[in-house]
Amino acid sequence: MKYCPSCKAHIEGDMKKCPLCQNNLQGEASERVYPSIDVMRKQSMLYKIQMFLALTCMIVSLACEFLLDVKTTFHWSLLVCVWVIGGELWLAAVIRGHHNPSKVVTLNAFWAAVLIMFTFILIRDIRPIYFWYIMPSLAVATEVLLFIFMMIDKARNAMPYLLGCSFLCIIMGVLCMIITGERSVMWVVCMMIGVVGFMGAVVFKGKRVPDELQRRFHV
Repeated sequence: MKYCPSCKAHIEGDMKKCPLCQNNLQGEASERVYPSIDVMRKQSMLYKIQMFLALTCMIVSLACEFLLDVKTTFHWSLLVCVWVIGGELWLAAVIRGHHNPSKVVTLNAFWAAVLIMFTFILIRDIRPIYFWYIMPSLAVATEVLLFIFMMIDKARNAMPYLLGCSFLCIIMGVLCMIITGERSVMWVVCMMIGVVGFMGAVVFKGKRVPDELQRRFHV
């Protein structure tokens, strides 16, 4: 391990100068702690390239529809813009939260629901299939994945996402059936999965459930 004679500090990694005083370090280098600048630059360049291509696609689609008058029954260029902007926001959120798979799954479900909803709005074809099938299906898939993560998660990051998704499944199912006055099989399944997920957390994790409710949700 490297050693700084000025700061009297041991420095891990293969740096040549002390990060505190910039004096030369002594001793043998150890395994690199942080990624090299070259790796970070390559990752940043790939992100910039995909953003450039996505924005170019958005600009070309807007120009084709509104300047070259390439039109259809709906504003397809606006649909492209929605997916490009939503995709970039989703990608940025995933990159920031890559260390927490529960957060990534929750964000994926949220952005998928939002983008699909805007797609139906823009094509002026908001059918019951979105509210009665797509939304509850996304909620069920998210709940199941979060439950799996809770069972194998040693860092205890999945519990608040699972509890939040469980309550959301139950509340959304109840509201949809109250507002519409109809019973949907998918929403009933969604509510059941929410209850089962919550009860599974109580059975397998015990006291952690009330602790998380009090700490995260102030219940």
